[in-house]
Amino acid sequence: MHNSTVKHATIGSLLLLLTGQALAQSASDAKETKLLNQAKSLYTTSKAAYTKNAKDGKVKKSYVQATVSYGTIAMNSPILKPKDKYPLALRLYREALKVDPKNEIALNNKKMIESIYKSMNRPVPQ
Repeated sequence: MHNSTVKHATIGSLLLLLTGQALAQSASDAKETKLLNQAKSLYTTSKAAYTKNAKDGKVKKSYVQATVSYGTIAMNSPILKPKDKYPLALRLYREALKVDPKNEIALNNKKMIESIYKSMNRPVPQ
């Protein structure tokens, strides 16, 4: 084979590989977007139910779980930028802790995010 034929074959293989990776990434991004949207929808629905009936223990528990879950999904999302996901997660954890101050997941993740900001000498989002 000529050197130029080998180069074209290698470039073609590389383009095919990159296209496959881009399609896989696109599918992964779509899956992540769907997960975020579902978590946000559940949070919104649960918050509305809690606002109407804050005395109901089951409604309260569902609201806290949905809020913490949305925060965790946002915090770990590979499609959200750090400048967006950490303040969002922090706000959601704080919101959950107002209703359930002993929620371990919200408490631990809130502390973790705050300590990361502090370790980088950056202001902790309010």
